[in-house]
Amino acid sequence: MSKAASSPTARLLQHSRLFSLPRPLPQPALESATSTGLYRASDTATLPYPTHQAIATPASSHFRGDWGLKRALPKKATNSSTPHIRVRAQDNTEHITDFGSAADHTQTRAKWLEMGVPVWYKRAKASGASSIAPPASVFDDVTSSGETKGAPRWKYGGPWLAGMQDGDFERYLSQLSAKRNSDGRRDVKGRSRVDDFREYVKDRLVEQDLVPARREAQEGGEILNAAKLNAMRQELRPDDVELDRRLQDLRHRHSTQSLSSDLTTYMTAFLDLPAVNNATEIGMDVRTPMLRAMVADLAFDDAGADKAAPPSTHPAAGVSYLRTNAVMANHPLHGPQAHRSPVLARVVKPKAAGGQAPEYRAKLGVGGVVCNDPVSSTWNPNSTSRHEGAGDVGGYNPDKMAQQLDMDLAGGNKMWVQPQHAWIDETGRIRLEVTRGDKEAAAVKLDGMELESIHQARAGPTEAPSRGVLTMPTPPAPPGTAGNANFGHGLPNMRRSNRSPEQGGRGQKMPDFSGAGLGGKRDPPPTPRRRPEVRGFDQDLESEERAETRRRINDVLDGGRGRGW
Repeated sequence: MSKAASSPTARLLQHSRLFSLPRPLPQPALESATSTGLYRASDTATLPYPTHQAIATPASSHFRGDWGLKRALPKKATNSSTPHIRVRAQDNTEHITDFGSAADHTQTRAKWLEMGVPVWYKRAKASGASSIAPPASVFDDVTSSGETKGAPRWKYGGPWLAGMQDGDFERYLSQLSAKRNSDGRRDVKGRSRVDDFREYVKDRLVEQDLVPARREAQEGGEILNAAKLNAMRQELRPDDVELDRRLQDLRHRHSTQSLSSDLTTYMTAFLDLPAVNNATEIGMDVRTPMLRAMVADLAFDDAGADKAAPPSTHPAAGVSYLRTNAVMANHPLHGPQAHRSPVLARVVKPKAAGGQAPEYRAKLGVGGVVCNDPVSSTWNPNSTSRHEGAGDVGGYNPDKMAQQLDMDLAGGNKMWVQPQHAWIDETGRIRLEVTRGDKEAAAVKLDGMELESIHQARAGPTEAPSRGVLTMPTPPAPPGTAGNANFGHGLPNMRRSNRSPEQGGRGQKMPDFSGAGLGGKRDPPPTPRRRPEVRGFDQDLESEERAETRRRINDVLDGGRGRGW
């Protein structure tokens, strides 16, 4: 190791956080212009995505104000339950370190890790399609070489032409063409990519013409090796005159086929631009209204290109690393659940906002992200909820909460929702899809009295077999006890095996054969046992069986002084 590398200054720079901080990302645009021409932006608003790295320090270093920076930070300024900071400037003209709290983004990430929301690719239905493409995770493995070429991409070498301003587009074109001086001669500093594009088109044309030539040679019985294939490529390689003719033909077909032409494919691949969709029917005139409507409605292609814009970051953005939401929640007392644990969302903007036009959907805040209420229909306060599972649990009726703000409600309007999946749009913002929370799942999470009422309402009135009257079932025993044990899906309840009246607790009563052969009446044989039924974890026992279970438990508690069984 050299002397300079082992010097104290070198070791200080190697282990210092001063030189390990990455450069910040560009500042995102918070909001577009409104109808009044003003921008709804705020200096204190949370950015759609973090631009500076969040820094944390151990408790021992935090007590001394040591964050690994140029100077120590005051403990009073960083004394919080989430001591995470972002550094905007290591030093300025006033010899002050400009820093701020980064808890807004770190807490959002912690909430998303707790919710467990998978991140998918956004899939839209194109014009004429019969169904929406199935969701695909951003972490799906692709093992086939053919599928790798058509796999979704998020990073391109070229810009997004549709989102460029006129000046930026002219500047980009000037970089592709040859630069010339004021006298018209080519500048020695400039470099044109036209020659490179011509060579690229030659290679593509050779591979295109090689397919029929190779098939014809194989049909003739000729064995093609690597040397013969290279010789065929040299023979099929066009010269400059032939290339000009082929390029003229490509331009002529591009005038009618537009984005579906081969020239568009060559230019997109050569410049590494975000892919565009191919037209459904090649050869249709783009000037016809039908094809113009089809081209305008193109949403995605085989490479995952969006008509809005290509993604500006990785499709997961570090928010979540789950691939699917096909998981089952297992409660320690109630067993496996049909729905995952819901979260309590805050109504940020209801449908009927004061002084504004009514919204089609309410805005909800879930895990630091604003999303839309899945129910967009109007709500009638005189009618019951039209959506199954969206009941009033914990004092939060979702229909009432989404309709209008209740100023007297402590904590504001809230409702139970269940996150489904999320995706990252082209601007780096998180888009979340939620559904109304299931009332039983919310009651299980709260573990309150609503759960017992839900079970009673689900059981409904039953008819007693002896008296023929409608009676309400007895309330179930506490979960996990002998009266309400969780046997799972595949285990039979052996304690529920029915015994015949002739069978006692100390043994089986044998039939009386004293009058056999003498014309005496013979006792009937004992009733055979029924095969125990396999019941699910969420199926309530019948009222008679519950009464029998409670009677047996009472006998055990009394020391066996009750009736034998």
